[in-house]
Amino acid sequence: MLLFLHSTNFTVINMNGDYSCGLVLEGGGSRGIFTSGVLDAFIDAGIEFPYVIGVSVGSCNAASFIGKNYRRQHDITINYCNDKRYMSVQSIIKNGQYLNLEWDFGELTYDIMPLDYDTYEKSNTLLCAVATNAKTGKPEYFYPKDLREYGCPYLKASCALPVATRGVEIGGETYFDGGVTDSIPLKRAFEDGCKKAVVILTQVRGFVKQPIKQQRAVRRILKKYPALADAVLSRHEMYNRQLEYIFEQEKKGSCMVIAPARDLNCSAIEKNTDKLERIYQLGLAQGKMKTDEIKAFLKES
Repeated sequence: MLLFLHSTNFTVINMNGDYSCGLVLEGGGSRGIFTSGVLDAFIDAGIEFPYVIGVSVGSCNAASFIGKNYRRQHDITINYCNDKRYMSVQSIIKNGQYLNLEWDFGELTYDIMPLDYDTYEKSNTLLCAVATNAKTGKPEYFYPKDLREYGCPYLKASCALPVATRGVEIGGETYFDGGVTDSIPLKRAFEDGCKKAVVILTQVRGFVKQPIKQQRAVRRILKKYPALADAVLSRHEMYNRQLEYIFEQEKKGSCMVIAPARDLNCSAIEKNTDKLERIYQLGLAQGKMKTDEIKAFLKES
């Protein structure tokens, strides 16, 4: 459970292991509250995984799950999505970014809604957080042994949406949201040594991601990072290929997929708390319904 980095450029090397079953968590901003519900059902049922890989808000869900912080992500989303310190036009004026990552991964994460660090560190679960290198436009993978460092740089980087944030600097490199380049990292889980995996999606089965229409605007805003702009504009192709791969693996029995039972009709920056609560309850209900099936899947050799 160590963070391996090359000293020259902080590129993360592979974490080859031998994990009976991994857990793969998609991002999706506010839609991640569906995942929070599923994972709280897992906590209730005593379900654990030796390996968890999360993207964007999926990495935050992963940390709370490993730390057994029941309802932590629910409470962060519901209680603070309308807080001007969390995300707002006022934050753009004051901090230069719509999502105030400094507050989100500072006071909110460490002082107001802290993780159970002792439980996290005693879990024997490997966490992988996915981020995108702004210069190369490629995904990179971080494996934090603990999350006590104030500011939580690895999860912050995984959640740094292009355009909505300035990105996060780690080791002299700038990183953005991992969902730009590896939205549903099942392949990475297999590469890291997982024999099979449970995948939690935040879009319904049958969802097809469409290309971004404002291509010129994206390139103008991200002109400092042309490779990142290319990745943002081609993301729909990557995402749809990943969905095809995931459902192929599901048919083979290599993974088990949990997706919302109905269209969430939820934006990545949703502020309607009634809607968000319904989505959480949907995830909680589906997680409970899947408990026995998940346990049986985990026991299979």
